[in-house]
Amino acid sequence: MKSIKNRRGMVGIAALTLALVASLVVPLVATPAQAHMPGASPPPEFDLEPIVITDGGVEIEIAIEDVGNYHNECMKELKTKMLKKQGKTDEEIARVIEQEFGGVSGNCPCNSFAFRSVLLGISEVWGDEVPERNDIKIITRRPTPGATQCLQYITGTGPKVPNVTNKGELRMILADGTEVTDLSVPSLKKHMKDMGIETWNIIIIRKSTGEEFGVQAVEDIFPEGFDELRRKVKMEGTATPEEAGEFRVMWEEVRDGFLTLPDWELFDGIEEPFPVGGAIFLGVLVIGLITGVSLGRGKKRG
Repeated sequence: MKSIKNRRGMVGIAALTLALVASLVVPLVATPAQAHMPGASPPPEFDLEPIVITDGGVEIEIAIEDVGNYHNECMKELKTKMLKKQGKTDEEIARVIEQEFGGVSGNCPCNSFAFRSVLLGISEVWGDEVPERNDIKIITRRPTPGATQCLQYITGTGPKVPNVTNKGELRMILADGTEVTDLSVPSLKKHMKDMGIETWNIIIIRKSTGEEFGVQAVEDIFPEGFDELRRKVKMEGTATPEEAGEFRVMWEEVRDGFLTLPDWELFDGIEEPFPVGGAIFLGVLVIGLITGVSLGRGKKRG
């Protein structure tokens, strides 16, 4: 696994390459506030365990692919409605949907962050127990469709979420204390312009006991200038083709980090576990020292 510093060095090379390519193709700057990243490479291979909950006595496994697909379908539906209001024909709509969503993974940086946060939070709060969906309460500070729709899927509070009998609870309370009750995409966009590191924060709560665990992403996971370019590309549509290509590389790096890196490289306050081999070696060393001291004392007595 590459270190964060090594990945930073590779970003510059990749960004330069993509920037040159971006200047020759249609840039993505013409359509701000996109939920996805047209032209992004597929995510690398990764192995994430599912989130396991029960709902109405039925055990449900939620894989990250499930929340990614849900995010994709929600955004496709929204885009289709928007294009119909603009008077586009079915053929034109199908072409736009294919261009923007075709072959694109729904696991964006925000979606992947939210999934990893809940996976970690459940393990910290419930331990080896399997939580009931209606015992899960989540407070999110990240007002983006990717994070929100992931959390809606897990809590069963979003539209058309399958296998929901008893819903959990999802609240959005921004870093300044403002509560957002309308979690539709148009509403979320009003709060998406200025989003610092403090918005990469989710709290998982066990309603029956009040026990909670807060998950905060570390700054090192984000390349320098990520928020500034995100705003220019996603919100304002003012980025140059070169900036769009650079942001695409950053976007991929953050997404890939949340899909592949261990918890202690992603989140504040998570300590790297002591290696099993190191623990065994230390145990043998301690036993050897104790044995040596005991034998030495036995010889002196003799």
